[in-house]
Amino acid sequence: MTTTREKAGETGRVKPGESLIEVNHLTMDYKTKEGRVSAVSDVTFHLKAGDSLGLVGESGCGKTSVALTLLRLQASNAEITGGEILLGGVNLLDLSEEEMRLHRWSDISMVFQGAMNAWNPVYRIGEQIREALDLHWPVKLTHEQSRERIAELFELVGLPPEAMDRYPHEFSGGMRQRATIAMALSCNPQLIIADEPTTALDVIVQDQILKELKKVQAELGMSIIYISHDIAVIAEVTDHMGVMYAGKIVEYGGTDEIFATPRHPYAWLLLSSTPSITGPRRKLAPLVGEPPNLMKPPSGCRFHPRCPFATDQCAAEEPAMEDLGGGHLVACWNHEKVPVGLSETPKEDL
Repeated sequence: MTTTREKAGETGRVKPGESLIEVNHLTMDYKTKEGRVSAVSDVTFHLKAGDSLGLVGESGCGKTSVALTLLRLQASNAEITGGEILLGGVNLLDLSEEEMRLHRWSDISMVFQGAMNAWNPVYRIGEQIREALDLHWPVKLTHEQSRERIAELFELVGLPPEAMDRYPHEFSGGMRQRATIAMALSCNPQLIIADEPTTALDVIVQDQILKELKKVQAELGMSIIYISHDIAVIAEVTDHMGVMYAGKIVEYGGTDEIFATPRHPYAWLLLSSTPSITGPRRKLAPLVGEPPNLMKPPSGCRFHPRCPFATDQCAAEEPAMEDLGGGHLVACWNHEKVPVGLSETPKEDL
C-alpha cells in the first residue's frame, strides 16, 4: 500500500551523507531588566543527513536556547546578534516569520520537554496532530487521509492506531511521550530536535522511547539532535556530540572518541562524576562549584574558576577551538594536562 507520506513526495530533501544543517558562530542574548544574558556564544556545529548529534551539559548551559533558536522559536526577549543557521543551504535567520513557518514541522521539528503538559486536555490526541498536518503538510489532506497518516505515525512509534481518539489524560506518561514523537514526525521532517525526550520517565520506558527514536531514524533516514544533561543517553543514541558549558561548545567530535578520551577538563569531570555499572569500581570525581552568571561571564575561559588545571593564561585569554585530529575539537589551553581515561580508585580503597 502506498502511504500518505509517499504520496506527498520527497522533493527538495537532502540526501543521506550530505550536509543538512550548519550552525556557524551562532550568538544569542536574552535582554533582561538586570542586563544582557550571554546564553549562546559563538556556537558552531554541523550535521549530515541521517546522522545524530548530542548536546550535553549542565542545566542552564544553553542547550535548549540553541534548539529554540534553530526553530526561530526563541523567547521574545531573545536577540540573535551573530552567526548563521544553514538548513539545506538556506539561512533560516534571513527568513521572514511567514517563510520560516514553511520550514517548521515540514523540514525541522521538535520533541519538546514535558510531554505530560504538551497536550491540550480538552482535545483528542488525533485532533491535535491533525492540526499540524492541516498547517504544514505539503498538500491538503481529507479527514480520512489525515486519520490514515496518524495511524501510520502511531504504528511507527508503537501506539495502537485507535488511541488517536483518546484524550491526553487517557494516556500513560510513556504513551504521551510516544504521541509527542508522532506529532514531531507528522510532516516527515528532515531534522528532529529531541529536547530531553525521556524526562520524568522511568528507566524501562526511557529505554523503550530511545529505541523507538533510533528505529524511526533508521527507517525514515532523518537526522536527530538530542539534548540532554544525561550523558548516558547521549552515549547510547548519538554519532557525534558537543559538550556545552556557559553558552559555549567546549568540546566537539565523535561520541565514542569523546567518551574514550575527553580532552576538555569539563568533559573529563562530567564523565568522571558519572557512575557506571561496567568496568572497575572507582571513586567519582567531584565537579565542584557552580556555573557562572552569564550576565557577567568570567574573562578568558568561562570554565577556569572551576577547572583543576587552570593557569593565569586561562583567566586572561579565551581559547580558540583546536582540531586534535579526525574532527575532535577542543577549546582549552591545557588539554594536554587532562588525564587519559577517567579518574579511578582501587576497589579496596572504596
